[in-house]
Formats: sequence, C-alpha cells, structure tokens
Amino acid sequence: MNCAVRNCVYAFTVGFFVLTQSVASLGKDGREGKSIDVVTPSSSNSATSSNSASPSEFQWNEHRKLSWDDFRGAVNAASEESAAATHCGIGFRTAANSTDGKPEIIVYNTFYVNKSWVKPDAKISTILDHEQGHFDLCEIYTRKLKARMNNFDFNTGDLKQQLLSIYTEVSNEYETRQQAYEQETVHGTNTAQQKKWQNMIIRELL
Repeated sequence: MNCAVRNCVYAFTVGFFVLTQSVASLGKDGREGKSIDVVTPSSSNSATSSNSASPSEFQWNEHRKLSWDDFRGAVNAASEESAAATHCGIGFRTAANSTDGKPEIIVYNTFYVNKSWVKPDAKISTILDHEQGHFDLCEIYTRKLKARMNNFDFNTGDLKQQLLSIYTEVSNEYETRQQAYEQETVHGTNTAQQKKWQNMIIRELL
C-alpha cells in the first residue's frame, strides 16, 4: 500500500460539546460551589479506566505515542482512498475547590479508541505519523483552552455562558487548524508539508 496514492483521513470531535451538568455541589469543607461538566457526545457511552489493560479512551501524554493498536473502531471510510481516522476531542469540567470554594477548571484531551480506525492494509508508519499529528494538534488547543480558562473571572456574568463562549472560540480555532493540516499535507501524502507540520507541532508542544 503506497501512502502517496492512499489518502489518510481524520475525524475529530470539536464544537458541539454538551453541557451535561450545572448543579450546586458541596466540597469537602462543606462550601457550596458550581459543578459543570462538558463532555463529548462520543465519550458519553464509553468508560475510561486508567487501570484497565485495554481502555476505550485515554488522555494525551508526551511519553505515549499512538500505535495501531489504539485504532480499534470499525472502518468507516468515506471513500476507497480513506485509510485511517483519528477521533479525539477537547473537553472541560469544573469541580469545587476544597481550599477556597472557587471552582477548579479541568481541561482534557481524549483519544477515543473504539471510534478511531485503520484499514488492515494501511498500517504503515507514515500514516500513523500523520494521525499522531491530529492528536498533537488537539493537545495544543487543549493547552490554549486551559490557559484562557485559567484567567477566567468567576465573579462576572453567567458562569455557564462565559465558559462555553471561551470554549467555542478555541474550538473554532482548533477546527480551522485541523483543516489546514489536512489540506496542506494532502492528508499526509505530501511528504515535505507533512515534515514541515510535524516540526511546527513539535515546537508548539515544547
């Protein structure tokens, strides 16, 4: 299988995250705080367990690169040329801070094992490198979202609306960047552009 004539496509989860909970909760010290969870539709039916030998999803880690064993979903190719797809997404939730009662914002980047797929004859390193790029871009924008939310003033306006507004801004930037990655690398088949993007992503992750 020649990657030059076999397109590598991706899928990513952005934009339409669902606010599933906004309730008053008590911290360990008895103070009341707001608890907000934003989750992806694709993660709602899959369990995560860091202790599991075969988790259905996992978080980005600089010491853990993707392998083809992480692509266990059923092949859902849009065309004969489609070789693989990466499903990952940015999410956030809030939890009551037990020290000062101020909500803590937790931002995370998740890879969905059972939705990511690869065709049996497409398991080559160049395609895997391209798919890793999608996951790494997701991490870059996860960090951008975290940085913006770290500066959030909890004393102004509607908490839910303000957080979702910040999230939407970052997710729009993320989607635009993912599309640029696909277009400029021609789904990973333009070797020179793929290398250029890989170097750029590495610098941004430092």
